[in-house]
Amino acid sequence: MSHQAWSLRAAIAAHHPERGKPYDPELKERILSHVASRRAAGASLASLAVELGMSTETLRVWSGAGARRGSRAMIPVQVVAERHERGATVVSASGHRIEGLTLEEAISVLRALGS
Repeated sequence: MSHQAWSLRAAIAAHHPERGKPYDPELKERILSHVASRRAAGASLASLAVELGMSTETLRVWSGAGARRGSRAMIPVQVVAERHERGATVVSASGHRIEGLTLEEAISVLRALGS
């Protein structure tokens, strides 16, 4: 581990990181600079997190790695025809659910059920 990594690790430990506790902006910039240079050299965020004693997720969010990857990601979609259902959907107080009937038909069914 490099001297810079040891120095950062000590500064991070002295910060006493807690969930939601903000880092000093100067320390955060030092961390991001170190992460950027090590990433350019091929280091993974996971190895850097271990090296610095930080959460991989924190480094990912700070470095914007997730946003860049997610913005270009393609996901499969399925296009389906729009459904045009006839009538209303009614849920009675007793829990009966009636779909696809006209409102008048649904009322008749509910009356027949005694709801």
